[in-house]
Amino acid sequence: MKLTKENWIMAGILVALVLAAVFAVYLPQSHKRDRINSEAVSQKLSMETDLKTCQVVPELVRQVDEMKNRYRNMDRRLPKQKELGGFLREISANLLQARLANQMIEPGTPDQEELYHTLPIMMKFEGNYLSLANFLKRIDDMERLTRVQKMNISLNRDASKDKPEGDVSIELQLNIYFTES
Repeated sequence: MKLTKENWIMAGILVALVLAAVFAVYLPQSHKRDRINSEAVSQKLSMETDLKTCQVVPELVRQVDEMKNRYRNMDRRLPKQKELGGFLREISANLLQARLANQMIEPGTPDQEELYHTLPIMMKFEGNYLSLANFLKRIDDMERLTRVQKMNISLNRDASKDKPEGDVSIELQLNIYFTES
């Protein structure tokens, strides 16, 4: 079989059509497919990052709810006003329940801190060590935020009917806190 001129022309046209299809259709579509694939990979990575970020949200919501529950009564523990009268009544009741005698309670001058105010309260009373421990436990159990700043304990040397042997004299400085003046 001998190729004629017409066969060569036809073969040339077919090669030209194939080359035209490759350059006009295949290469642009191949580049477009590669660009779309790289965008898909990029979007997939972005979605995975977003998913990891979103997985943190339920834990954060749980922590916020836990903090809300923990600090729900914070206004009660750290009230806006100093509310001294109610606190002094509660302290006096605690002193009586702990069987501590010769009570003297003297509120000091409030000190202003950056976010709160501190009101020092000086106290003097007498009793035994167990009564003192009972009183300190009652202070710790109080709803209001109260801290013992200083405590001086001295043994009563002169025992009498009013002061049994082993009793102590206690000087105590408590601080209470509030947010507004």
